[in-house]
Amino acid sequence: MKKINMTEASAIIGGTCETCENTYELMIVNGSDVCAAVTTCTDKNGVVTRSYKVSDKNNCPAIG
Repeated sequence: MKKINMTEASAIIGGTCETCENTYELMIVNGSDVCAAVTTCTDKNGVVTRSYKVSDKNNCPAIG
């Protein structure tokens, strides 16, 4: 049996695949409405990360 390192093992056991979803959220920052593009990613171990980027307000759902 051949010994392998962690990099080789992660490529075999599920790889390093990440699943991401993009959404838009209206947020309040310093009292102002801001539309944010939100990217939510889940790695192969189930760890969830979110990143935010300012976007055009037309992309966000209306509040009503």
